[in-house]
Amino acid sequence: MVWSQEATPAQAPLKVAVSGDIPFVISNDDNTFSGYSIEVWEDIAAHNGWTFVYTKYSSKFDALAAMNRKDADVIVGDLGILSVLQGKVEFSQPYFRSGLHIMVSDARPHTFARIFSDVYNWGHLKPFWYLLGAIVVGTVFVAWFERKHNPDFPKGHRDALAEAFYYVISLSLGKSAYKGFGGWFGRIVMCVWTILSVVIVAYVTSSITSAMTVESLRGHIAGPQDLPGHTVGVVKETAAILYLRQHSIETHEYPTLEAAVQALIKGEVPALVGAAPELQYYDNTHPKLPITEVGPVFSPYNYGFALPIGSPIRLQMNSAILELQERGTLLDLGRKYFGSVFQP
Repeated sequence: MVWSQEATPAQAPLKVAVSGDIPFVISNDDNTFSGYSIEVWEDIAAHNGWTFVYTKYSSKFDALAAMNRKDADVIVGDLGILSVLQGKVEFSQPYFRSGLHIMVSDARPHTFARIFSDVYNWGHLKPFWYLLGAIVVGTVFVAWFERKHNPDFPKGHRDALAEAFYYVISLSLGKSAYKGFGGWFGRIVMCVWTILSVVIVAYVTSSITSAMTVESLRGHIAGPQDLPGHTVGVVKETAAILYLRQHSIETHEYPTLEAAVQALIKGEVPALVGAAPELQYYDNTHPKLPITEVGPVFSPYNYGFALPIGSPIRLQMNSAILELQERGTLLDLGRKYFGSVFQP
């Protein structure tokens, strides 16, 4: 996707790689771009009399690769000034202060459904099916045995199965007066059955208790100190991934912020970690969604424009950014996109 201002013969247009998320980069239907970073860049270009050509890249890694191939003179977007990029590119003067924030969901799906989902995801459901099969087999066997040896046992199929099912369940719970099968072999069967019943009840109880404990903990993420021990959502190729890896926090990566938020609402992850302005902008533009940000902004970092090492336009760019800040232009643009609480 390419868009260009009209170039002058005196100077070749700068090749501008565009990569970023809303509201920093917004792709319009007419193949043009808008957004906070775009407007800052266009003010800088106008200040210096530069012409340029936009080229859209699907990811920041692709944009950085283009710069390494000398296919880009500057990268415009929500690119953090991070130590991992030092020595690979140069950065302009920071034009936006950022950091990480935590988004959680206000929606709490039905508790039983969430517990069932946890039991299934942890692999506990398969033993439950085995248990159900054993109960069915035991019910059929007891009904057959009692109808053959007990003249007082119900003779109808439905009544016999119901009575046998009651015997099996009550015996499994240790609350049955059922004497079971006669003879020494029958006594051994009853002993084994009783022992297995204790084990089964303990297993079922511990599985459900574990799921309920996790459910109670899921709603207690109130800041970065609560993230360890959880698998949190994050958008791939973002600064949040670096922070979470450094702190040994498990992540579930999603291709877009939209996909990550939907996963959060569905309960796939207990929290979403991302760039504070992007989470806040998404929340503000989707007021009907049951999402909110909690805790402070942490792991602060700045956004800047990336340039090739030794770029001749870096000083002019920095001068323009400082002038935009002094004139209040950055403040006005920030409030346009992020509201009255914005501070550059």
